[in-house]
Amino acid sequence: MALANVLNLPAAPHRFPHREIGIRFGFRLRDLRRSRGLTQLDMAIAFGIDRSYISDIECGKKGISLATLEVIALGFNIPLSDLLSDL
Repeated sequence: MALANVLNLPAAPHRFPHREIGIRFGFRLRDLRRSRGLTQLDMAIAFGIDRSYISDIECGKKGISLATLEVIALGFNIPLSDLLSDL
């Protein structure tokens, strides 16, 4: 029996839903970065995050830790909840 059934959770719409949210978050990050007039390199220097990692996040190729989410939210001076809302 699937874990979702045991816990009475709705079935996931996709076998790997974390990939979909990663892609949506990547679009959000790219839009936010561009709206602030930052290149990936500008953001990397200002936030202390490797530029290639920012690129991978924006393309949905890499996941992101809570610590990095906090760095991004603080760097953009927005609440973490706003960064993640409606993904």
